[in-house]
Amino acid sequence: MADWSPPFANAGEKRLPTPEEVANGFPCGPADQRLFNALFNRLEAELGDLVGYAGITPSDADNTTVRQAVLALIAAATGGNPAGYILMSQARARLPIFPEVLNTDGRIVVTSPGTGQVRLPGGVDFLHRGIFTVTTSQTDFATDPSKTYHLRWDPTNGFRLIDVANNVYNPTALVETNIKFDSTFDDIIFARVITNSSNVPTITNLANKNLLTADGFGASAPYGDAGYNPSSPSFQWENDVMDPKLITHYATQSVNFARTPQVYITAVQDFWVGNNPAFDAAGFSEISMGARALSRYSIAVWAQGDQGHATAWAARA
Repeated sequence: MADWSPPFANAGEKRLPTPEEVANGFPCGPADQRLFNALFNRLEAELGDLVGYAGITPSDADNTTVRQAVLALIAAATGGNPAGYILMSQARARLPIFPEVLNTDGRIVVTSPGTGQVRLPGGVDFLHRGIFTVTTSQTDFATDPSKTYHLRWDPTNGFRLIDVANNVYNPTALVETNIKFDSTFDDIIFARVITNSSNVPTITNLANKNLLTADGFGASAPYGDAGYNPSSPSFQWENDVMDPKLITHYATQSVNFARTPQVYITAVQDFWVGNNPAFDAAGFSEISMGARALSRYSIAVWAQGDQGHATAWAARA
């Protein structure tokens, strides 16, 4: 029962267990009443003190007073009802927050200490689901020649260097840039590793943050020709009604995110507009501009036309 006041055998004769009894329990033979009294008294005294300290009235009719006391003390210390708390295991399964490496650029600097080796550094922290800190341990992975790998982490398997051609990892033989391989809440890509025929790795470290952003700016020269000259072999003015996803003349900008971004044009500088009643090419400037993601690694930006201008872009994932 749960009326701890007074505790069991409070006025009775008691003795504490000997070291041998602590180790082995009750010896053979009749039970020692004093030892029995002391053990139960100690339990009830401890529990009674906890219940009383929390301001709960003990009662033989209520066997939940200890739990009430614990909840009351938590609520008093935190200012809230613990019934509304979420466990860490629940948070790691529910919070819709992308992984975040806890440094400036969101990247773990994976290196190659030698031919056929890739090294994950130790002591780097990242957040899983925005709440649980994971710290890396230095780990070396072996590679084979002429392979493409993804360095990944998930809560079940930890870090793995996975061959993109692996039938379990990639059963439908998708290209490695496919969005399927982007970081998710629980399955993170940290780096791409490509080995040559001599088994020398080239590593692309990818940024993991809950919000990934990048921006840039370029003059028209890298994006399309300045000057209306369709007969020029280098003229890069593509069909007026072409689907922007099909544009092939563009400048490539690296972002190296762990997730494929959305891309936006944010500004255009030195944009020319003609005014010619004859409506011929000599008096007008025709411009084609846009931006799109190519993969998690890079974006395409173009500004094609018969006059020079510049385009600013932004990407986020």
